[in-house]
Amino acid sequence: MRFTAPDLPVLDALPTVLDALARHGSAVLVAPPGAGKTTLVPLVLLDEPWLEGRRIVMLEPRRLATRAAAQRMA
Repeated sequence: MRFTAPDLPVLDALPTVLDALARHGSAVLVAPPGAGKTTLVPLVLLDEPWLEGRRIVMLEPRRLATRAAAQRMA
């Protein structure tokens, strides 16, 4: 990883998520608010070799949450 990952609940699920994405190209991650879905998973994905030349697309239903996440990750 290019960064020090905070201790968030989603860390336990990351190996399964990364495997699903590498095998199938998509995955659905369901976790409670504050688990690290928005802030940690995309940063971990940046280190995956199969992502090279591709984009990470994240969907967020609320504009305020989108802006807050963008500020945290910038």
